[in-house]
Amino acid sequence: MADQVNDTAPPSKSPSSSSAYYKSLVRKKKIALGRPVSPTPSELARGNEEDMEPDATVLSNVYGAGRLITLHPGKGDQEGTVVLKKAGQQVRFGELDALRVAAAGGVPVPEAYGSGETTAGGRFRITMQYMADTQTLADVWPGLTHAEKTGYARQLRAILTTMRAIPPPPDGYIGACDGKEIRDGRVYDTYRGPVCHGEAAFKEYLLSCLHAHIPAVMRDAYAQRLAQQKPHRTVLTHGDLAPRNILVRDRDKAIVALVDWEDAGWYPEYWEYVKLFQRMAAMERDWPSYAADIFPQLYPDELVDYEALSRWQRS
Repeated sequence: MADQVNDTAPPSKSPSSSSAYYKSLVRKKKIALGRPVSPTPSELARGNEEDMEPDATVLSNVYGAGRLITLHPGKGDQEGTVVLKKAGQQVRFGELDALRVAAAGGVPVPEAYGSGETTAGGRFRITMQYMADTQTLADVWPGLTHAEKTGYARQLRAILTTMRAIPPPPDGYIGACDGKEIRDGRVYDTYRGPVCHGEAAFKEYLLSCLHAHIPAVMRDAYAQRLAQQKPHRTVLTHGDLAPRNILVRDRDKAIVALVDWEDAGWYPEYWEYVKLFQRMAAMERDWPSYAADIFPQLYPDELVDYEALSRWQRS
């Protein structure tokens, strides 16, 4: 889910009263006809009242009280700007570490502010730069030509090349950028495990994620397949490369930033590739067909192995 752009825009500083009145009439008419309407800011905030700051403008409230994204006037060093805050039980302070690692390596991302805080409601909250005047690639994707889609895919390829050039941590570290855990985003949820040192340990992690009732012969077959894989470099990985997490400036068809780094970390070089396909159900249908333009290298064997493993994992 993109942090920066969502289904409710911040209110205009000087909205026309006649326009607001007209919109209210249209909304009431749609409700009367049983048609869907966008939620109001108060509806978006419902269930999060205890964490709502007085100066907040709600962008989204994902899965009820699961994740609240708000805009605020900047304070201190950020005075005169707008900052974005993301709060929720699944939010991790380590996303700020990932943003800083990416930014230091020349990857276009929002600037991370502070170290995070715990809200009165017990949620974790992080603060970052708000990227104004942008849209998600998901917003514009349906109206793009094949050539324009390919252009965006190749821009992303250049960004991935930059990410993969950032030196990894020593000792074969594999895990999140904050050094605390593996964050493994799958179809419906993010699973967590202990960090690994070396790809052999990471393969053991993958096998440990299999359901306990998997037939032993299948588990052994998967272990053999993983053992036969060639060694991989460890590279900076976003973990959820989807159009909803790519901010663009559509007037000149340019990628402005990658957002939503909560599953990011240092992982084997094929991880970004297989994760794109694992989470494709939540993406634009033709997005995976641009994988050859997006990735500097393809990993067909690893993809087949991981898809087989995924059948016996919790999703």
